[in-house]
Amino acid sequence: MWLTNKQDHRASVLITGGSVGLGLAMARDLAARDFEVFICARTEADLAKAVQLEPRLKAIRADVSSGPDRERLMADAQRRSDGRPLDCLINNAAIVQAHDYLNPFTLSADRARAEIEINFAAPIELIRLFLASRQDRFDEPAGIVNISTPGALFPLDANPLYTATKAGFHMFTLALRRHLATSAIKVIEVFPPALDTGLAKQLEVASQAANGQDVVDQVARETVEGILAGTEMIAPHEQSRQLCEMFPPISEALIDGINAGVKRRPGWDQA
Repeated sequence: MWLTNKQDHRASVLITGGSVGLGLAMARDLAARDFEVFICARTEADLAKAVQLEPRLKAIRADVSSGPDRERLMADAQRRSDGRPLDCLINNAAIVQAHDYLNPFTLSADRARAEIEINFAAPIELIRLFLASRQDRFDEPAGIVNISTPGALFPLDANPLYTATKAGFHMFTLALRRHLATSAIKVIEVFPPALDTGLAKQLEVASQAANGQDVVDQVARETVEGILAGTEMIAPHEQSRQLCEMFPPISEALIDGINAGVKRRPGWDQA
C-alpha cells in the first residue's frame, strides 16, 4: 500500500467536490482509515453539513474554477498539514448540464465555459500546483486520482460538454501517467457508474435510480481500496466494468510509436 501513515504524521488527501455525493463518501471512508482528509466545495453550508457528518474532515471553501481560489486551496491545505505537501490529490469536482444545439436555450448564451473550467481546466491546474509543491520530492510516493466517467469513452447526446470535457481529461490523464512514469507518483483514473447524488439534475439517467446512497458508499469503498492498492484504472461497479470493457486500452507499443514522431523542440522550456 503506497499511501500510508508515518510515525510522525498522517498521509494527507485533498478531495475536490468533497462535501456531497461520491466525494463525501470517499472522504468519510479515508477519514475512517485515519488519513488526514481535506475537502473543498463552493458553499460553506455544504461543507458544514459534511463536517457535521464526519468531524474528522478538514473543510476549505474554494471555487476550483477560480485561479486565486485554487492557489489558496493548495496553500491552505499544505499549511494545515504542518507545511508538508499533500500526499494525494483527488480531482472529483464536476458539473453536468444538459445541452441541445438545436434548442434556443443552448444557443442563447455561452453555456459551455463553466463545464470546461470546472471539469477540465481546473483539475489540470490543481495537478500543476500539486506537482509544483513536490518538485524536490518526485522520488517519494504520492498520488493523483482523477475521477472520470464511462461517458468519457463515447458521446452522450444529452450532455455533450460533460462527456467532451471528461474525454479530454481522460487523454490528459493517460499522457500525465507517461510523464510521471519515472517518478514515484501514481496516476489513477476512476470510472464510477451513474450515481443518484444530484449531480445530473438536468438529466434523466435510467441507470442511476437504483444507485442510491448504499451504492454510493460501496463505490466509494471500492474506489478507496483501489487507490490504496495503486490500481491505475478503477471501475468500481458492474455497470462501469461492462461499459469500460467495450473500450480496451490502446497498446503502449502503439502509443510509443506515435509519440516517436512528436517531440518537444530543444529550448521549448526557455520561451
